[in-house]
Amino acid sequence: MFYNSTNGFEYNDCISRGACSISPNISSMQEVMFILLRQIAYYLIKLKEFDICKEDVIFDVISEIALIDAAKDLSEAQILDAFSKQYINLVKCRKEYLKTCKEKGVQCDDLKNLMKFSPKTSLSGILKRGDREFIHKYKKFNFDKKYSAEILSGVIKSVCVNLISLYELNQKCDEASDEVLKALNLFNAHRVQSEKIKSATETLARYDVELLYLINASQTQKYGNIEKTEVSLSTRPNKAVMVSGSNLEDLRRVLEAAEGKDIDVYTNGNLIVAHAFPYFKNSKNLIGHFGTGTFNTILDFATFPGAILLTKNEAQNIEYLYRGRLFTTDDIAPKGVVKLDNDDFTPLMESARQAKGFAKGQERNSVAVGYDENKFEEAIDNIINSNPDKIFIIGHSALSMNQKDYFKKFFSIMPKNSRAISFSYNPEMDNVLAVNLGNDYALIYSALHKILNKIPITSDKLAFFLTKCDVNSLSNIINLKNKGAKNIFLSDCPPTVINPAVLRAFNKLFGIHAITNPKDDLELLDKLK
Repeated sequence: MFYNSTNGFEYNDCISRGACSISPNISSMQEVMFILLRQIAYYLIKLKEFDICKEDVIFDVISEIALIDAAKDLSEAQILDAFSKQYINLVKCRKEYLKTCKEKGVQCDDLKNLMKFSPKTSLSGILKRGDREFIHKYKKFNFDKKYSAEILSGVIKSVCVNLISLYELNQKCDEASDEVLKALNLFNAHRVQSEKIKSATETLARYDVELLYLINASQTQKYGNIEKTEVSLSTRPNKAVMVSGSNLEDLRRVLEAAEGKDIDVYTNGNLIVAHAFPYFKNSKNLIGHFGTGTFNTILDFATFPGAILLTKNEAQNIEYLYRGRLFTTDDIAPKGVVKLDNDDFTPLMESARQAKGFAKGQERNSVAVGYDENKFEEAIDNIINSNPDKIFIIGHSALSMNQKDYFKKFFSIMPKNSRAISFSYNPEMDNVLAVNLGNDYALIYSALHKILNKIPITSDKLAFFLTKCDVNSLSNIINLKNKGAKNIFLSDCPPTVINPAVLRAFNKLFGIHAITNPKDDLELLDKLK
């Protein structure tokens, strides 16, 4: 069984809340913040021309972009604080640039229409400014540029998310950070050529994949080579802590804090993959995984009878959740969530002790996560040696009920002389190699790299069916297309992640096929031979 392939996945947050789109207020706030950040990027680039590197401000910009989707979970005061912090960065960078120009006797190229804030600036004022800027932006760009700019914005966000993940592993990539600043600065120009937008998008997409390789290498160095592991989904009577999100380092810190204490630790969401690493696998306190799917935050959190840690840099849908036992290591804690400082997890452990914990526990089936590298490569060799007409690469494991039904039908009518490598759905068939890596992009891309080292990406035999659609997916697809992948099918994106019109434009610009139904999609592949 694959995690996320359970019937409970149909009751995800989007459906249970009855709202699957981004509110106009959130869009307006994001628009204004983006303007602030691109104006800061302009002065950071100008300062670099004088060999002045403001690493702390660059980190602030990248962090803000990585967390820009979390605005819905912050209070009005926290949102205003975030704007104030970035506005101070803008003022300081501009002031230093003007001062340096004067000292060196060179003419300054100052930006026009700078953002202005004051202590009296209100959230309603920011929203009005966002509405005006949104309208201005769409008047500035024609149809094609508008969607190309939105795609570039998505790729920028993906790179920033991966840069922060890399930073959490005590690594950095200055070249990728520089490209983010350059891409942001494009939006400061009065007119932008389509070629520049496309070039910036492709450059950032390449760096995005390089960041995944760096993240994977760092994870392996710190936690060991992944192994195929049976992960318990059962619970047992005891006090407990749940760690939710993607941040392996936060999980490591929690396990260190729990060592020697009679407190069980469960992972949740994307952290299921942690169990495949020897470091976590050998922890006495980490006893299993709690949850029914990556995006079932409300159901999982509401039914967990212990303390919960929201790991860093993870946008969580928590505004409707019960408060009081939620904690985070993020610099800014959402309203009602307790912020943990200086890696001190004592309040988290105390909350777990005071909570009722699991009284009886419940037996559930386990799930296999990870793979043995030698056996994986041997399995790929066997697929190639069988000389199939088609090799379908399917992934990864964010399966909705519709997708589960799709692939149940897909595998039932899959041509006989074909093979599949699935990171999403396991039909338990001899001609399908199923590998569960959760939603860890770094691990999945590492596995994909092993596959493409043996099968040329330009091969007519290859067809990609991508079941998870988010901003990270855009970079990966752009890279696959640029390297010569011919047949890529993509599922729908949640409107909260990517605007449906932008997704349609993306598919058109990059020659991506929308997943429809198995029969028609397989027939389309036959026509594309």
